[in-house]
Amino acid sequence: MNLLLFATIIVVLLIVLGVFKSDKRKTSIEDQKFWLFYAGPENYLDENGVRSLQGEVFWSCEPETRKGDLILLYRKSINQLSVNTLTRRFKMTKEVAQDIKKREVGKDISALWQAVSNSKRRFFWGWPYGCYVKEIQKLNPPIKLDELKASPELRRWESLRWNFQAKGHSALEIPPFVWESLAKIIKMKCGVRINQKSINT
Repeated sequence: MNLLLFATIIVVLLIVLGVFKSDKRKTSIEDQKFWLFYAGPENYLDENGVRSLQGEVFWSCEPETRKGDLILLYRKSINQLSVNTLTRRFKMTKEVAQDIKKREVGKDISALWQAVSNSKRRFFWGWPYGCYVKEIQKLNPPIKLDELKASPELRRWESLRWNFQAKGHSALEIPPFVWESLAKIIKMKCGVRINQKSINT
């Protein structure tokens, strides 16, 4: 009798633990967030032109950023930088600077990233929080800010109406309905298909 009761308790515990584990996995997927990270000219330009950001890099983020979150990289404008300024500031040749200006680099979403760590506090650094990220896919061609603003599906995205200004924040969280619309635009223009858990080409 006691043995049967003990066995029943063990079975119930195993079932309960299994449910909790299943719920935990489900919650982790549901908790995945989508972000817009920023790159200023000092982050994406160097003497060779557009800097390669492949491999894992440490980037400013919001404290809610978690491993597995998906990220779009927004390159800020260089419209205010002349060819002479580019050559002087980044030590690039005049030809490279002219090519960058001709291609209208900046004010665009240029890459898909994924967070490979949770946010971390980093003292004596320019930002309160950062995380390690890796590039999953370059977007070729990049998606210009004006293209996004012309999309009817994105009219409700308040951050877009404010030209992605994020005063007091290191990154902008992208609402799920916006992410779905962006995924369609990226697939149509760049041939890249975005899933919640992974990115496929």
